[in-house]
Amino acid sequence: MNALLSAPRKPIIAAISIITALIVLFRFYGDVPVDVYRNYAPGESILPATTQNDKPQPGYFKAQPEWDWKVPDFAGWKGYARNPRNRDIIVLTASDGGGHNSAIPNVLERVLDDREKYCARHGYTNLWLNTSRYDIGEAHRTWSKIPAVAEAFSLYPSAEWVWLIDTDIIMMEPDYDLVKEIVGPDAIKRGLMRDTPILDGQLKKNPTNINTPKNFRVEDIDILITQDHQSVNTGSTFFRRSAFTRWTLEMMTDYTMLMGQDHVGAEQDAIKHLMLEHQLVRNHVGIYPQRKFNAYVQGGDNMGYRDGDLLVHFAGCWVGGKCQEWFEEFWGKKGHKDVWRPETGNA
Repeated sequence: MNALLSAPRKPIIAAISIITALIVLFRFYGDVPVDVYRNYAPGESILPATTQNDKPQPGYFKAQPEWDWKVPDFAGWKGYARNPRNRDIIVLTASDGGGHNSAIPNVLERVLDDREKYCARHGYTNLWLNTSRYDIGEAHRTWSKIPAVAEAFSLYPSAEWVWLIDTDIIMMEPDYDLVKEIVGPDAIKRGLMRDTPILDGQLKKNPTNINTPKNFRVEDIDILITQDHQSVNTGSTFFRRSAFTRWTLEMMTDYTMLMGQDHVGAEQDAIKHLMLEHQLVRNHVGIYPQRKFNAYVQGGDNMGYRDGDLLVHFAGCWVGGKCQEWFEEFWGKKGHKDVWRPETGNA
């Protein structure tokens, strides 16, 4: 005790302060709920994942024939509106099996098999493209999802819609009809959010004063997306074969202005930037309520998964180290018909 009392006080106080701060930080970051944290970009692989080692492209992705996908005359800038055939909807998983999601055992193989069954049920086309094959320069690898969209259109010349979905998504409602509920003209007309703020951070702290159109032409809607409480989220996005979509993919991957810059949100930041800066883009990108096809694990009725939702997205689950726990919980409830997570009345 005497030795302790005789020790210098300043080092002891400093050590206690550091330990206390570390404990507070550990508890805070371990408990951050997904609904207040956004997983802007995947990290490096945590566990090795088995993937197909597809042949790498011979050079930069924009110099490859897959990037030069075709747009028919009817899909030009005048637009069009029609129900696609089910076989012309591509459900695209663009992934190399890495990132934070690789902490979930066999996650890629499991979701691919599940999506194959979903597509077989409805006649959609299931497609996995290994993003490790794309040369995207020094850009973060999450940008490789964009050349994957282009290649999907190239591989399936008759495809009208490509649905790009992240690996960390489970299809919860196997009977969900994408044409009737999301991509058909009637669904778009009744479902898109009109005169809704386009977010760039939390609305109260950083209002953009830019809204989605009050009125829109269904013929012009070529990209369907959702936004959470802070911004658009590209983890589940629909792209329609059109002149506008091709132009947008070109603009998103402008290396000098966007793809080659240090944008934390990568392709999310790119499409958000284009939407905020250009009325032309806002006229062609429709925003659905988030739960329509991008519900999160946690959150209120506007954001979190509720019974009957198409899917659940585990965005940010790695923050609290709960990816595997939550994934297995929802995996065991796929297609459930019982009351499990009903609406609460709280947004």
